[in-house]
Order: sequence, then C-alpha cells, then structure tokens
Amino acid sequence: MSELKEYTTIVKDTSSKDDLDFDFLREQGIKYIEALGSKLWTDYNSHDPGITILEVLSYAITDLGSRISLPMNTLLAEEGNPGYLKEQFLTAERALPVKPVSPNDYRKLFIDIPGIKNAWIKKYKKTVYADCKNHKLSYKPFTVPQEFQSEFILNGLYEVLLEFDELDETDFDTKPKQEAEKKRLIKEVRKAYHANRNLCEDIVEIKAVEEYPVAVCAQIELDPQADEEKVQALIEETIQDYLSPSLRFYSLKQMLQKGYTTDKIYNGPFLDNGFIEDAELRKTELRKEVRLSDIIDRIMKIEGVDVIRDITIQECANVGDGSSEWLLCVPENHKPTLCSKSVFSFYKGFLPLNINEDKVEEFRLELKEIAAEKQEAIASESKELTLPEGLYSEPGAYTTIQNDLPDVYGISEIGIKSTATTAERSMARQLKAYLLFFDQVLASYFAHLEKVKDVFSIDGTLARTYFTQLVQDIKDLPDIVSANYTSNDDVTDLLFAGLDDTENDHSQRQFERRNEVLDHLLARFSENFSEYAFLMKQLYGSNTNEAVTQAKETFLQNYEDTGCERGLSFNYYKQAEEDLWDTLNVSTFQKRIALLSGNPDASRRDFSDDPLEIYEEIDEDGKIEYRFRFRNDADEILASGTKHYHNLASLYAEILNVKNYGRFTDNYEIKTNIAGRFYFNLFNPNVADTTSEDYIIARRIPDFTTEAEAITAIEETAAFIATLKPNEGMYVIEHILLRPDVTSNTASIASFMPICEDNCKGCEGLDPYSFRVSIVLPGWTERYSNVDFRRFMEDLIRRELPSHIVSKICWIGYPESYDTGSEENEMMVLEDAYKAWLFAKTNKEQEQPVTKLKELIRIMSTLHTIYAQGRLHNCDDDEEQQNIILGRTNLGKI
Repeated sequence: MSELKEYTTIVKDTSSKDDLDFDFLREQGIKYIEALGSKLWTDYNSHDPGITILEVLSYAITDLGSRISLPMNTLLAEEGNPGYLKEQFLTAERALPVKPVSPNDYRKLFIDIPGIKNAWIKKYKKTVYADCKNHKLSYKPFTVPQEFQSEFILNGLYEVLLEFDELDETDFDTKPKQEAEKKRLIKEVRKAYHANRNLCEDIVEIKAVEEYPVAVCAQIELDPQADEEKVQALIEETIQDYLSPSLRFYSLKQMLQKGYTTDKIYNGPFLDNGFIEDAELRKTELRKEVRLSDIIDRIMKIEGVDVIRDITIQECANVGDGSSEWLLCVPENHKPTLCSKSVFSFYKGFLPLNINEDKVEEFRLELKEIAAEKQEAIASESKELTLPEGLYSEPGAYTTIQNDLPDVYGISEIGIKSTATTAERSMARQLKAYLLFFDQVLASYFAHLEKVKDVFSIDGTLARTYFTQLVQDIKDLPDIVSANYTSNDDVTDLLFAGLDDTENDHSQRQFERRNEVLDHLLARFSENFSEYAFLMKQLYGSNTNEAVTQAKETFLQNYEDTGCERGLSFNYYKQAEEDLWDTLNVSTFQKRIALLSGNPDASRRDFSDDPLEIYEEIDEDGKIEYRFRFRNDADEILASGTKHYHNLASLYAEILNVKNYGRFTDNYEIKTNIAGRFYFNLFNPNVADTTSEDYIIARRIPDFTTEAEAITAIEETAAFIATLKPNEGMYVIEHILLRPDVTSNTASIASFMPICEDNCKGCEGLDPYSFRVSIVLPGWTERYSNVDFRRFMEDLIRRELPSHIVSKICWIGYPESYDTGSEENEMMVLEDAYKAWLFAKTNKEQEQPVTKLKELIRIMSTLHTIYAQGRLHNCDDDEEQQNIILGRTNLGKI
C-alpha cells in the first residue's frame, strides 16, 4: 500500500517588507518620488533613468541588509584568526563561575583538591561575654550582677571537617607517613580557603572528621552463577558508599546531556576535575542516622544477590553482645564507616561458600582502578564550550553603484564613448558627482558594519566613533573630488568638517557617542556610571570627559575579575611583606569601589606619603592662608601655587588643575624676570584672559640662565606630574580579624575591641566583631575633601558592601608634609599600626600579635572624620567664600 509523502514547496510570496525586499524598496522609493516631484516627474516606468538609478540603489540596500543579517560570529570574524571570539568576548568558563560564596561552594573547592574525598564546613561557635557596667568583653563570664551581664556568639567563623581518600599503601605504608600526608592536605585546604576567603569571614580549625564505626553482619544467598568474591567486594563498596558517599565529577558533555543550562553548569567555583551536581552534593552531607532498611535495599540491587537470610547493624564497640538495631543515630560531626568487625557469609542453596580474601582484594583494587580511570578521563576533558566559527566575509567591502548602471550612461568602467560631445561629457561628470553622494552614504554604512567589533570593544584604543571609506572604483574619480580625497581618515575628517563648527564640537560628539556605547555595555552587566559622570562634570567641568570614559573602559576591562570575585576578601595567610603592603592583595570590594569612582590604583599603600606639600601662612591681616607645592623624589620643588587660598577646598580644586593640565608641555609658558633670567608658569588653557588671577595655576620659582634649561625643566615637570596618580584609596579593616585567639579563654580584656553603654541597650548591637568593617579614607585629597564627592563615595560604599556587613566610614588625616601642630596625624599613626599588625598577623593563625593588636584597636577607637573647613564671613567680603551647610561641614576655624 502506497503512502502519501509530504513535499516542501517554495513559498510564492517572499515579500518581507524590509531592507531585504527589493520590490518593497522600489515601491517605497516611487512613492517618495510621487510625493515630492509629481508635478515634474510623471513617468515611473522601468525605462526611465531615474527609476533605473532607484533600482540600483534598492539593490545596494538589500546587499547592506543581507550583510547586517549575517550571523554575529561571521560579522565579527577576523581574517586569519580562528580564535577571534575568545579574544573578543568573556567566554562562559571565564564569565559565569564565581568564587565560593555558600558552604556548598567551599565544599566543591576542597573536594577538587586531590586526596580529599569529602569536606564539610561548619559554624565555629565561640561565646563572648560582656560586662555592660564597665564596658568590657571577655571569653570568660564576668562576676558582675546579672543585669549587667550579656553575651553573644561570634558570627563569620568556621571549621572544616575533612574526609580523606584512601591512601595508597605502597606510598604510605607507615602511620607516620599517613599522618604527614593528612597534615599536608590540611595545609592545602587552608591555603585554598584563604585564597578564596569572603569578606568578614575566617576559618578557625581544619581537622579530619571523626569516625563512627558501624558493624554489618549478614548471611546472603547468591545466584548459582554469581562470583562470590566479586559480590563481596561490591557489597562492601555499596555499604561504604551509603555510610559515606563519594562524590562524582562530571564532564561538560555529561552535564549538558543531563539537561543543565550553561549558567547552572558553571555556577560556583571553577574546578580542575570537572563539575559536581548540587543535588548529589546535598546528598553527601554528614549522615545523622544509619537505617538497616536502606542497607538491605542497596544490597538487594547488587547483581548476583538472591536472598538476605539475616542481617544486623551495631556500633562496632558492641559487636558480640547480642544486640541488634534497626536504626543507629550518628553523633554530630561524625562520619559512619564500615567496621573491620563486619562479617559476610555467603550461600548457594544450602551450601556455605568459602571466600578467597586475596581475590576479594583483587576485585577491590579493580573497582578502585576503574573509578580512578573514569575520573582521570573526565578531568582531562575540555571544560570550555565550543564556540561557533565564522567565515570572514569582508563586511565593509564596497563597490560603486555607478558600475551597475547601463554603459549608455557613460559612467561605468568602460567610460563615455570617444565621440561624445563636451556637453555629454559634462553631463556624465554631473551624474557621477550626483551618484557619489549616494555612494558615500552607502560606503559609510558598510564601513560602520566593518567596525562594529571595534566600536563595541572595551580595549580603549578606538579613537573614532564615526567611520567612512573611499569609493575607489569610480572611473576618472579625481575629476569629481577634491585633492584631500585620498584616504579613509581624510574623507572622515572632511565629513566632520561639515558636521561640526569647532574642534570642541567634534571632541564632544565623539565623547557622547563613545559613552553611549560604553553605557550600553555596562547596562548588560547591570552597572551604572551616570551618577559618577554627572558629579564629575558638576564639580570639575568638561575637562573630565576623558577621565569618565577611561573609568568606564577600565571597569569593563576588569569585569572578569570583579564580577566573579564579588565577595572576596584579601589573603592574609602566610604572605610576604610585599604582598601585604604596596600590593593589590585587597578585597574585591575595594577594587570595585576604585573602578566605580575612577581611581586607577586600588592598592593598599601609604596615603600620607604624598609629593604634595601643604603649608599655612599668616597674611598681613592676620588670617590663615594655605599654599601648596610639589616635590619630586629628590626633594626638588617642581611647581608651587601662585595664590594664597583661604580654605583648603579652593586649594585642592587648584591642585586638581595642576594634575589635569600639568601633564602637557603645551600648557607651560616661559617668562623672563627683570634680571633677564628665565622661569615658567603653568597656565589654565580654559581661561582666555591672561590677566585673570585664574590664568596662572602654578610656577617654577627658581630662575634659569638659559631658555634651554627652562624647557628641560618644563619637560621634567610635565613628565613627573603625568606619573602622579590620585592619592585615593581606603583601608578596609575587618573586625573579625581583630578578635583575640578564639581557641583559648585566656585572652586579656585589653585585647578586645571597646564597647559603649549604647551597645548593651541600643539598637546598634553588642557584637563589635561579626560582619563589621571600619573603612578609613584619606580626607584631604582633591576629590575626597569635597563634601559632595564624599556623599557619593559613602553611598557607593554602602551599596557595594554585602548587605549583611555594617560599615563605619572615617575620613582622616593629612599628607605627611602638613603641619598639624601638636596633634597626631591620624593617617600616619594608623598606617604604621595597621602595617605592623598585618606583618605580625600573617604568620599567626589564631594567636594574635597582642601588642600590635592593642595598638591598632587603640587608634581605631579614637579616629574622627575631618571636614572641609568653612569660615563665617560678611556678605560683602570679596575673599574666597565657602558655604557652610549644617550637617555636612563643621565650622572649622573662625
């Protein structure tokens, strides 16, 4: 019987009514012609030259539309570079994994270490007692009346329990070797934890999980064809896997076959040995009870087992007392394991079987080898998704539409006939020039298509956002274009010359377009720089355009790290001194704050060591005025402020101008004094009036005998200022790291952080350690001394900190050169104490360097924020004035 078959036919109506539809484009073009020129143009048939030109243009648009519709991997393809997608994008294995956040994440991290079978992370419980009458803390209860006693448990502290793989007896044949290997693995786990430690968390203890031995005794009848030695090996393995399950690693292919999506597969830390299923991981939590029914169920599923005649489970210590249990409760933080006193008897029918223990051992080794081979195969497989390949198709290539018109027009590659009159030749040139307008528009579209991957690149090397290209295959092209029509860059500049009135317009347009692209890319990561950009422009004007663009590009370039390390803190464990100071070994939170605020340097370093020198002078009217100057490493004065500033805010605003404009030698002018010697000024290029006080920013006071010496000094000064980075940053001091040794109850009361009366009764809470940080910033720098920028920073800090962490923010100190009188420079004192404590802390585990700890706590408890100084004044006073807003500044010196 014949069957009907379905046949696919070509669709008759292929109209898409878009840029790929030639008939649609032709129809729309004629409608425009009718609307605009129906009084002059009445013939719209195909023989009309205007319609022919319309058809050629419509075809060119369909070509552009078809290229735009190409697959993205083809549009972005690069000639001779098959790995282009990996270079242009953050691939899944780089973008999706995150550093450990949850307990299960840490378990995966530890299990990935060879030699670790399983791991569990538990809360470390440590009680701290409070004497609310005398405002003291201790690890031991106080002997004060009950109403003054309180207590709390430290949060953020953990202990790790480890289960080790069975050690190879050929390599670890003695107990000392086995213990040494376990200690090595514990060190590896501690090292891995501290490299992935979360902010305001710490680990106290790592130890092997204690065993809870369970004896299983069973009489089992086997099938006649069963291999009893193999069955016993399988039974022992099955019971052991029930008591303490082994985790299985999967390959990327296996995870995809299981139906996991890419974001689920790569969620969590990236592992060397494969992927772990979260569902399986949850099933390997420490067992709280052992059920006989579960063991029976698993044994009956083994091939070769027919009947279980009798079976019992007992604590190993109770074997032989005749007791039997259906359920055994496992003590907390213990691992049940199969006891050596377990006994298995096998039968075939009524005949008991003698077991060859050597063969059982052979089967045990075989099962281990099979499991190890599978694991090695999975670990060696690629963990990267296969990226699509694209064929480079030159998306920007363009050829003139003029060569597609009939030869009779006289504008194709063949050219006009030799017998053409002067009038005919002139008309042909006019048509060429007329069509070149359309050619150039289309060529620009194709050029932009070629540059898509550059426009959306985050490498920061793109100088343009507008593009065009030469139309090169027009016959006798020089006859209809200007002499500057020689390169793609030249023709782009020509187009810009018609778009913009001034060079500033051009620059502003480029800035706006580049930032629109960057904002689009940032939005894909749910990030936003609008508040920062607005604030910078309000405070410092349009000369911050470059800084704003650079901040966005730098943030995107670092997103691979800051995105996957969001909650990561710094590593203090077993670090060299150079890895603790003048280092980027800081929390990812600090790195993100630096990137989001346009600070190129997030390192932990000395802030007071600043080449900027600030000093006070008493004016003739007895008022305090401020001056500044910059010194190089040789202590030579390179530039000094020219004005006397009546408040530090005005001084810092001028310092920012020095750093902005002083990098360029074009902003310096050489002058001569009365004696005919040379000196130079740094001027503000945005101030046109050379007689204005704002024109000169700073000058080099020493004079030079020759102009060449002055020029050399200018070059040295500009080079030095170009190396200056914003002296901005922060110290993030985690209070949980300042705890006294929690493994001992003998810590002195003086080594605890102070509490006040409000801690016992108020809403702030009694615990000064758990999930608390002190954030200390230099309060004198150009931007940090501005109240509005401080408010932006404080809001940014609170938004970026994990929601469960409470912060105390302090803006302190002055540069080392600033004379604070008899008062301590808090920044310098804190730097010394913090550095000393870090260096002492790194080689300790729980035992704190007590003297360093006490000094750091003493200083932290006395820090106070400095505010921009204000001065009360008469309304008619012509001096520099600074508004005093209650709640945002203090009165300062009156």
